[in-house]
Amino acid sequence: MQQILISLLVGILLGLFIFFFISQARQRQQLAKAEPTRFSEKEAEGLLGQAGYRILDKQFKETIITNIDGKDHVGYLLADYTVQRDKDKFVVVIKTGEGEGDPNEPVFRRKLMEYRLAFKDYGILVLDVGRGELHEVHFRFPHERNIDFFFRFLTALFIVFGVIGIIWLLISLKLF
Repeated sequence: MQQILISLLVGILLGLFIFFFISQARQRQQLAKAEPTRFSEKEAEGLLGQAGYRILDKQFKETIITNIDGKDHVGYLLADYTVQRDKDKFVVVIKTGEGEGDPNEPVFRRKLMEYRLAFKDYGILVLDVGRGELHEVHFRFPHERNIDFFFRFLTALFIVFGVIGIIWLLISLKLF
């Protein structure tokens, strides 16, 4: 009977030890995933310079005020870089993770849209330091029709009515 109790106690202690060891390893793995990958500032700045951009600011903060039920909550959005090429200014978002950067991935897309709203006077650039690629990002929504669509529609309408008018004129003058 005593051997069974000792075996049971040793089994429980061994099980607890294994559980503790596995949970610690899992926590370290999750922390490694959650911690953003560091990027080389020199490498990022070199890529921006090669693409013709002049760095205006690093770690530029834009204040965001979120009002919930009448109470303001002040926060900020931090841009990795703000840059300028010619007269155009851009916010640079550094892509650090392997899976990050897919425009169809909702979290990344929302992040870029948040930058677009917070930095209204700036365009958005995504810099993939690992691949050495720089991408300009724009958003368009299918339900929105901008002024260009209106002018294209008017131009097409003008051409159609112009052709009809010319045909009518030729028919009335019996030249056609």
